[in-house]
Amino acid sequence: MVDPQVPDWGEANKPRAMQFLEFLDRELKDRAFVAGAEYSVADITALVAVDFMRVSKLAAPQSFGNLQRWHKAVSARPSAAA
Repeated sequence: MVDPQVPDWGEANKPRAMQFLEFLDRELKDRAFVAGAEYSVADITALVAVDFMRVSKLAAPQSFGNLQRWHKAVSARPSAAA
């Protein structure tokens, strides 16, 4: 059985997704990685979530410079291509 897609639910949650990205951008202001100075499973999880936004036709705003810096850095890691 296939779960039905509910476009209205997705639209209703776009503001929540953007609020989370804004929060993450602020958190990345003073550190290189999500949970501190070292790359961790938190970065892997966040990378998957941010990359999955493309499926939903969402993009992290370019104005979130800390998030953009972090995404570029973790996406460049060899493990991100696996």
